[in-house]
Amino acid sequence: MDIGASVSGKVGKVVREHYLRYDIYCGAPSCQVCDTKDARLSSSVSSVLVLDTNVVLNQIDLLENPAIDNVVVLSVVLEEAKNKNLSVYNRLRALCSNSLRNFFVFSNEYHKDTYVKAMAGESPNDRNDRAIRVATQWYQNHLGSRVRVLLITNDRENKRKATDEGISAETVESFVKSLGQPELLDLLVRPQFDDVHMVDSEDLRPSKRKVIYTEHKPMSEITAGLHSRSICWE
Repeated sequence: MDIGASVSGKVGKVVREHYLRYDIYCGAPSCQVCDTKDARLSSSVSSVLVLDTNVVLNQIDLLENPAIDNVVVLSVVLEEAKNKNLSVYNRLRALCSNSLRNFFVFSNEYHKDTYVKAMAGESPNDRNDRAIRVATQWYQNHLGSRVRVLLITNDRENKRKATDEGISAETVESFVKSLGQPELLDLLVRPQFDDVHMVDSEDLRPSKRKVIYTEHKPMSEITAGLHSRSICWE
């Protein structure tokens, strides 16, 4: 509920209702609880990836590679991506709508068990990170031991909190190395200097970092800039 003033100066209350549901499905065809007719994850899935927002914003070239599969994209992540980089958002939506890729959008912001309210003094980014952890934990509990649910994040604090809460979490680099496909490492967006390692890098969102170096632009931003002619080859 918000309190605002009208043009005449009178103070009134504005009520915004947020409807929550239980019938939002997980997208796993092996699930014994959900309706699986619209399942998007692989029928032989043994692990599910849940992406942090900074991974989406900075590693979209990697995500478009077919080696990255069985991915849950949370609605809170989609909304953050839309607000921060429309080009990346559109590419992510294309992945989610591609019938050849196993990317599933889970509306965590409208599920009774995964929606979280902002706590007093909590920043929007911290609230969203907590929402991502809550949804990851829900998936872990929902699918049980038959499926491994893994949070992918380069945000050191988010990863630490996830681990403390019993959630499996890895950095992008660590996860890619575990796939045994070295060529995928070439798709990672890395810090400019060799002494700054990805496993130690923080969330790259502007509101969550101190600028200590100029980062490489992601390929998505370069491509968009070339098309709009805001970036030119020298």
